Amino acid sequence: MFSFSKKQEVVSLCDVSFGGQPGRFPTVCFGGVFFRGKPKVDVVSDDVSAMYELSKKLGVPVVLDVFIRKSEYIVPVLDFVEEYVPESTPFSVDITDASVKLEVLKELDSRNLLDRTIYNSLHVGVTEKEELALKNHTPAVCLVVAFNPRDNSPDGRFEVLSSGAGLARDGLLSIVGEVGFDRVLVDTAALSPGNCSGAALSSLAVVKEEFGLPAGCAIHNVVEKSLWLDEFSDVRGVVDAASNAGVCLFGGDFCLFGSAASARNVLPVVAWQDILVSEYVQNYFGIEPEKCHPRMVLSNG
Repeated sequence: MFSFSKKQEVVSLCDVSFGGQPGRFPTVCFGGVFFRGKPKVDVVSDDVSAMYELSKKLGVPVVLDVFIRKSEYIVPVLDFVEEYVPESTPFSVDITDASVKLEVLKELDSRNLLDRTIYNSLHVGVTEKEELALKNHTPAVCLVVAFNPRDNSPDGRFEVLSSGAGLARDGLLSIVGEVGFDRVLVDTAALSPGNCSGAALSSLAVVKEEFGLPAGCAIHNVVEKSLWLDEFSDVRGVVDAASNAGVCLFGGDFCLFGSAASARNVLPVVAWQDILVSEYVQNYFGIEPEKCHPRMVLSNG
């Protein structure tokens, strides 16, 4: 369990807060949709609605993370966001294609959605065009990925954030400030199995102690790529859900847990771990949970 000496920033967006000392706010869970192929709204709508209902019941805040892979998917995906994401709730746009990023930013601006958007993500591959587009159409929050292909240790992640590590023109945290973001989340970049993947968890404490910023990761990605688990298909889902508890234990503030369809498995695990962390840090460090914390929401459960 951790308590950090650095002042911890709290990033608030709509009805969700990230950061602070461990045990104060609940861990935020990102559930994704539209990972592959053409967006099938009718297939995922029930999963998304169920995720939001479970969030209310458990006190575990959720963010819908929408993948937008092609230009022709922009309109249907954002139509889905406007229909299924509650107006008081943030969402995340997850885009890998550089040209699609520029188009999505313009469309978000035209729909007046930027003030609810988490930009997923900015990394060492950021281009001048992307920076200019972000200056002209700035989302509310930026998710910065601390991926360093030359050094996958916690120190390597620190260097990417602080100096760019020779991979970007400057430190990523400086770049996001220059393009106009004043609210930042740090993703500590969960890598493939055998590639120092555990550093994604150990780096959470490094980011929070060195920068005071909310930190999290998609440790789910490591589980998904661990092929030896195929031999244990009956418990793969259990391992996947349980892996997110590591984020809570290492002092993290959010986890990207994969498909929104997995919310029923993941959210109770996160709620349980948050409660245990909260009980300990209040007793040892005097950190009281906010009213929205699962420990308070489920106190009569």
